[in-house]
Amino acid sequence: MKNNKRIFVFLAFFGICFYVFAENPKIKELVDEKYYEKLVKDGSITIYRDDGSSEYLLLPKSEYSEQINKCKIQKDKKNFPFVYEGLYILNKKDLIKSSNSSAENLEITDVSRICRSVSKMQGMKYYSTSKKKEMVLYEKAYMIADENSKEPIPDKNTGNADGQVSYSYQDDNSFGPNRYKLCYFQNENQLLAQFNLVDVMGLGPFKAIYPGKFINNILVIDCGEDFLLYLCTDLDSVKFPGIKGQIVDSMTSRMDAIYKWFITQF
Repeated sequence: MKNNKRIFVFLAFFGICFYVFAENPKIKELVDEKYYEKLVKDGSITIYRDDGSSEYLLLPKSEYSEQINKCKIQKDKKNFPFVYEGLYILNKKDLIKSSNSSAENLEITDVSRICRSVSKMQGMKYYSTSKKKEMVLYEKAYMIADENSKEPIPDKNTGNADGQVSYSYQDDNSFGPNRYKLCYFQNENQLLAQFNLVDVMGLGPFKAIYPGKFINNILVIDCGEDFLLYLCTDLDSVKFPGIKGQIVDSMTSRMDAIYKWFITQF
């Protein structure tokens, strides 16, 4: 019996040690303790809400947190507000395997290239909850010269992205063709990409989301063996019958598609 107890204590101790070493202390410093344990356990957390609150709940501590907060979408009481947030731990070795990459290590420069490779988003797939099948999200996706253009230009994805302002054209399966202003921020170990809607986004026959009422944030922090990825969609849509279901289903599916696309691009 004593030997059994000793074995149990040893195994318990070994398990605790393994759990501690499996953690990434850098990530622990950046994530709200309220969500940290679940993030480490599951590898990801996603939440969305439509109550009109302005706080980003999952936003990690970052040199670009102020920039993200500064660009929050102002909500109109007569509109339908929506915020989606996703926080993910991405192990670099797993990313290399899932992308069939020959790289030995990954750095923020690799993330910078991916987030500016808009043309690679063309053909991206998502699961349509309404049609119950996988569909193409972007029929067309490419960079354009300015917000008035529709003609494709090569992706501007080389060198440091900090301060870069580009524009993109993305023909969305549900929302139709739209143009975006892309703002990039980059330092030694962090990358922020912000996609700001330039056109009026339609939903069926309705003009749903106007310029200044939609932003996508992609924040990546290099934490050594892992990347910490934060995705956020923030919007304020014109309210009309059925808008809640369409926005929730469409936007959650799209953010999931962006995440799945991102992890295969290395």
